[in-house]
Amino acid sequence: MPLPASLIASVVSAVIEAAVQSSGTTTGVQQYEYYTATRTLPPEAKQGVMFPPLGDGFVVIDGKSYRLATTAQLRSPQNLIVMPMTIQGKKDVVYLADTYGAVSRVWLLSSAEVSALQED
Repeated sequence: MPLPASLIASVVSAVIEAAVQSSGTTTGVQQYEYYTATRTLPPEAKQGVMFPPLGDGFVVIDGKSYRLATTAQLRSPQNLIVMPMTIQGKKDVVYLADTYGAVSRVWLLSSAEVSALQED
């Protein structure tokens, strides 16, 4: 049975990340960001700074508290789904809200994505 391309990409990204972390240089991080696949973020998504969720079903973005949708997905810069409680420190994000105003999708941004969004 063939492996899905997304699984192969995730494994390759994990190997590259491990190699970069072991080198401990900032140039390694820049090289890693160069090799990661660029992802297309929804144009209607809003940009902000998110604080780590407290586990109460809410998330604070740009100082405003939003309810997390029960089906919320949070994605790392490598586009992997992450659990809300694993996020540490404030992060640059883009996010979408559902029809009820609850945050349903959050993409944690890499430094390359942040600078690309600031250029637009």
